[in-house]
Amino acid sequence: MTLDKDGASEAEVKIRIPRHIWVLRLAMGVCWLAIAAIFLWIDHRVFGALFFLALGGAQVASVLWQRTLGVDLTREAAIVRSRRRRSVPWHEVQAVVRYGRRGAWGVRLILRSGQPVNLLAPTTTLALGGAQFDRDFQCIDQWWLAHRGESWRPASAETPPPPVQG
Repeated sequence: MTLDKDGASEAEVKIRIPRHIWVLRLAMGVCWLAIAAIFLWIDHRVFGALFFLALGGAQVASVLWQRTLGVDLTREAAIVRSRRRRSVPWHEVQAVVRYGRRGAWGVRLILRSGQPVNLLAPTTTLALGGAQFDRDFQCIDQWWLAHRGESWRPASAETPPPPVQG
């Protein structure tokens, strides 16, 4: 993605769950599949092999699905890809904030109604991926500022400001 001097973007951006989040789960799924092969070919234990085959297959499938989760930034909206797909128009977003969760950082969009929308990506865990998280957070913030539109106004004075953490 490139930003011009006004901060307006020339292309859409896709931010997905970082590699360090899903690679360990993928490795664990592959190990369970290898254990299934060992149970079947060496010990001839069919039930044990089926158990680890199901466990490993489910793990690998969930990791492959998890790699598609995140957020797509378009001129009109942030398309949140989680269990269900959701389009959040930029003019509805009042703020883009960082928040802490279980030893990690995440990004939250605060809507005009005060409702928070947590994004699955970008994120960090165990102090891994901090630099990429900062770049992705700044990218989302810049997209919001560049695309929130002329009709956007700050939340009214009677509406309490969103909690800013971090």
